[in-house]
Amino acid sequence: MLCVTLILIAIVSCGASEIRNAVGAEDFHIKVVSIESLKPNDDSRIVGGSPTSIQNFPYTVQILNNERFSCGGSILTTRHVLSAAHCYFRNGTFLGPEPFSIRAGATYLNEAGSVHSVSTIVIHHGYNRTITDNDVAVLVLATVLRFTVTIQRATIPFQGETLTDNSTVVAVGWGRTISGGEVSNVLNAVSVRTVNRGVCRQRYIEYASRLNSSATVTDNMICAGLLDIGGADTCQGDSGGPLIYNGTVVGITSWGAGCAQPLYPGVYAKVSRYTTWINDTVTTYNGSPRSQAGIIAVLMPFIFVLFRV
Repeated sequence: MLCVTLILIAIVSCGASEIRNAVGAEDFHIKVVSIESLKPNDDSRIVGGSPTSIQNFPYTVQILNNERFSCGGSILTTRHVLSAAHCYFRNGTFLGPEPFSIRAGATYLNEAGSVHSVSTIVIHHGYNRTITDNDVAVLVLATVLRFTVTIQRATIPFQGETLTDNSTVVAVGWGRTISGGEVSNVLNAVSVRTVNRGVCRQRYIEYASRLNSSATVTDNMICAGLLDIGGADTCQGDSGGPLIYNGTVVGITSWGAGCAQPLYPGVYAKVSRYTTWINDTVTTYNGSPRSQAGIIAVLMPFIFVLFRV
């Protein structure tokens, strides 16, 4: 009998070697920048949310589930997209890559751009569905993106970097413009400010206590909104999309209490906690479609099976 862990390691190692040898003209390097080198955002025109163009955020993509819009994502390379892990589960069950595709280079929902099937979904090994912690996933595309004025890779921060409180950030997506409403037909952008994590954590402790539920803000998260004002936030359908600081994707839209609530900011996965993991994942999963790799990627953290040899 042999533990599956050893078998999985062998499969991944062989695959990575094969991929590297076959890279050729494809570019699988992620773009990383120091937050300290960036100037603060000064664009206040989109406070409250307003339509924008994909040319302004060419790394933003629509995630389609059976050809229907479900979440957002950010382009990492010609074959990789960063998104939120919870987008790929339903009632606790991993949906696998088969129903998913992405639409890149499109301002409007389900119009224009280019559509690419997803061959592999790599869920972060620490993803906790109960509290939506480590809500990070990397999608591997079956076909290569062609960079244009409307399709570009995102820049992400170096591992461990942190934004100061009250920094102006921008969230974009095709999600609902009001809680429970319809998704937007056009890409929207909204300007908000980062909120001190301790303050955010305490607000959600009070929220969870009042509703007898769970709402935990961890060090892997960024909070952003217009605290005690409201009126600007991400909403349902924006999940997986980017939170941006001066052109750099610093957060992944994850969860929150309703939409644009004055007391409760939106919560985002903090990208700089995962830069190393993202880079390692891109390095490992960067070849042609391998459906088994998608299954292995999500099962490794959760199960152990014994094989007969």
